[in-house]
Amino acid sequence: MLAESGATLVAIYRAHLFSPANLAVLSFVVAFTLLAVAIGWRSRVLSPLALRNSAASLATLAVNILMAPVVYVVAGLAGAGYGRLGIPSIPESAWDGVPWLVMAVVGVLGKDFADYWSHRALHTPLGWPVHAVHHSDTHVNGFTAFRIHLLEVVTMKVFYIALLTWLGIPAGAIVAAYVVASLHTAYVHLELDIDHGPLNWLVASPRFHRWHHADVPEAYGKNLANMIPIWDLMFGTYHRHDRCDAPMGALREGVPDTDAAKLVTLPFTLWWRQGKAALARRWPRRGPAA
Repeated sequence: MLAESGATLVAIYRAHLFSPANLAVLSFVVAFTLLAVAIGWRSRVLSPLALRNSAASLATLAVNILMAPVVYVVAGLAGAGYGRLGIPSIPESAWDGVPWLVMAVVGVLGKDFADYWSHRALHTPLGWPVHAVHHSDTHVNGFTAFRIHLLEVVTMKVFYIALLTWLGIPAGAIVAAYVVASLHTAYVHLELDIDHGPLNWLVASPRFHRWHHADVPEAYGKNLANMIPIWDLMFGTYHRHDRCDAPMGALREGVPDTDAAKLVTLPFTLWWRQGKAALARRWPRRGPAA
């Protein structure tokens, strides 16, 4: 039994790690890294802090790639559980004849809506220890998009299953939505003061998202939309989008920025602290009797 389980796990790893999708992600990361280093070298913005933060982001991504089969298995279990609920869904055949571009737009809107609510959940006390890894970068740039804890990837997958499965959108349109969202995510994390003017409410800019990473109380839990800020306007989490010169990261909460090993274990460290604090409030220590 144990041997069969081990063989199954090895098979999953081989199939997933060397799948076209995973190899495409790896190719994109390599190309993005080379381009970013070339541009950074020419513009002389590769400070020691930027390099250490970027290295930690890439190390976090490497862990996620190695652990990707785990996400695959968890997503499969979540999908199976969702299927057993018997929730009505639009059959994929209903999309026959619908222009591909329309399906792609629906896919982008649906994915971004799910991303908004998963992002909002990650900014709650229970979710923050996971999302704090992404916010730990004190030198936000394109590599910050790769700094996502494995548990955050799992959380996002569960939200996609719960909020998007019923749409029945063909896989091709969903893949297109993922590609657009991935490119935009890298874009909004760039260390550039770019604003979209009258289109700020429609398409998130680097300036809009930089406020989300600002380590100032007024910006906490604000500008949660990944691509479409209208969600923030609708649900009360929109923040200003003027130039942001505030410090980045979460150092004031004791979150490390360049230690990749600590970032991998950070959710468990912060949950442990939360648990101890909750116990201390529930059963405070009493001083010696007078």
